[in-house]
Amino acid sequence: MRTVYLGRQPIFNRDLKPVAYELLYRSANKDYADRADVRASAAVLINAFLEMGVERVVGKARAFVHVTPELLDGELLRLFEPARLVLQLLPDEDFDDAALARLDRLRAAGYGISVDDLLVHEGTLPLLERAHFVKVDLAAVPAQELAEHVAQLRAYPVALVAEKVETHEQLAQCQALGFDLYQGYFFARPKIVAGRALGQDRLGVLQLLAVLHDPRSELSDVQAVVQRSVSLSYRLLRYANSAALNLPRQINSIAQAAVILGQRRLRDMATLLALTGLDDKPSELMRTLLARARCCANLAPPGRGNAETAFTVGLFSGLDALLDRPLDALLNDLPLSDEVRAALLDKQGSFGRILEAALALEQGSFDSDALAALDPPADAYLAALDWANQAMVSLAPG
Repeated sequence: MRTVYLGRQPIFNRDLKPVAYELLYRSANKDYADRADVRASAAVLINAFLEMGVERVVGKARAFVHVTPELLDGELLRLFEPARLVLQLLPDEDFDDAALARLDRLRAAGYGISVDDLLVHEGTLPLLERAHFVKVDLAAVPAQELAEHVAQLRAYPVALVAEKVETHEQLAQCQALGFDLYQGYFFARPKIVAGRALGQDRLGVLQLLAVLHDPRSELSDVQAVVQRSVSLSYRLLRYANSAALNLPRQINSIAQAAVILGQRRLRDMATLLALTGLDDKPSELMRTLLARARCCANLAPPGRGNAETAFTVGLFSGLDALLDRPLDALLNDLPLSDEVRAALLDKQGSFGRILEAALALEQGSFDSDALAALDPPADAYLAALDWANQAMVSLAPG
């Protein structure tokens, strides 16, 4: 378990109402950044959109996030809802023809494009012609040159953002020049936003990456790796049910999510997770949860999707132990069906009875009513534990 952090600074419209937030990399509870690279950009995206949930961080507003040319790969950024994300670029970074072509595709897909600290000259025209927003750094442009700079930018159909507004006099000058948006310490310093995140299964992520990038692998191979990692399973289901996909129905199992997302989206997600840094899991807790999940799957009645849904119920039944947070609070971030939620929270319904039976086998309560109803084989739990042991070995280094 770990705590994730973001810096969040509001961006105001002409009526001085917040309409967007710039999200900033923070590695701890500090009000400054200690890195600004591809890993920092990936961490901000992961923390805001997948860990904390973008609705919690910015509400209905848009999120401005700095991205490097390396992250302009549409295969990665398409994990995130275009209407909510503004890609913030620095003009002194290396945007070659290939990066500009990717930027064109992202703009066409609906992502906002913002350029920081841009001075109008031949070298910056390719970015200026593609931008929706241009940020003007008041600390970099002398006050006596600001009007001329704004006039040059007004030749292009962009919204102008006054950045680093720190005094009433600067605000008044920018308002007189007709800036569209305003940001700076005069309004608000960046606030630290913290959230609890499920530590990432390093070996599971790396093995998933290896499988996803192996042209010989099949979707069943991908599913097998994901199911061995609580961290990956949780994020996968959360993303499959997110607004970014806007699917017509809820996704309740890893198998269902893997089929619907496909290998490309799974690869993108795992790549971003790998970029943000990885943590180990308590091995015995993982072993217990894997055995419980496998036992639930084995106890499920025949039928399409029953075993997969039962596996998910067993796997997620221990999220509270991993995160030290109530299970119902965790499940609020994972819009599962009422049937699955009832199984996890109240042991109700057919999957609830399966979970009860698996827990009884795990605890040696062989006189349980749930066990009597399902009448499992005598070695049901031992078989599941054998599978869990093999899964743990397959995730071990070397």
